[in-house]
Amino acid sequence: MKRSVAEIHPINSDQTSASRTIAESAYRRIRQDILWGRFAPGSPLRSDELRARYGIGVSPLREALTRLVSERLVTSVGQRGFRVAPLTAYDVEDTMQTRIIIEQEALIRSIRHGDMAWETALVAAFHALSRHPVPKEPGPATENWAIFHRQFHMALLSACGSQWLMELAGLLFDQAERQRILRTKFGPQKILKRDTAREHKQIFEAAISRDAKAAVRALDSHYRTTAEQVVSVLSRIPKVVAKRA
Repeated sequence: MKRSVAEIHPINSDQTSASRTIAESAYRRIRQDILWGRFAPGSPLRSDELRARYGIGVSPLREALTRLVSERLVTSVGQRGFRVAPLTAYDVEDTMQTRIIIEQEALIRSIRHGDMAWETALVAAFHALSRHPVPKEPGPATENWAIFHRQFHMALLSACGSQWLMELAGLLFDQAERQRILRTKFGPQKILKRDTAREHKQIFEAAISRDAKAAVRALDSHYRTTAEQVVSVLSRIPKVVAKRA
């Protein structure tokens, strides 16, 4: 009587779980390094270097990179390996325009349908963000602020009633966050000068007051200002930033 592969070689659930944990950890670490500009846009992601850097094997590394390809933070072309997604003025403008289309609809729906739980979550997210000053340089405080920043923007949209809108908004937020961080790292202060805290407050006050038109207008201005600043500093990002076609 033939025995199944599982009977001959029993699957060790602990090993499977450990493998998934390693792959998840690798994904999160590489993703953070891309978002925070530790890998320059367009730079190659060489397997040997990454395995040494993160202390991982080939399989979890490939799984992590494949996930990042699906999020468009990494590119892969045939047998040429993986690269950090490039960043051009077109990419910045395309991300901004698409965010506005997606988030405008999601924000209007949230304002229309949001209940007390939505209001409470939004107030809490804004309060947490407002308690942390906008960072001017990389470091632990900057990474903490980025967490509260994402929570605030997602809280605004959280009552939209659409998983697709939320998922797309999250992916686009991460693209824009990568751009914002590079702007902060390479942009001179005279270019970056703005009152981001006031912009967030305007968006919050309009949303919590159920003024959809004002909220959309404030969100639109907020995103356009960021995109304009990113484009203005692209030439300062070292080496591999492609020019707009």
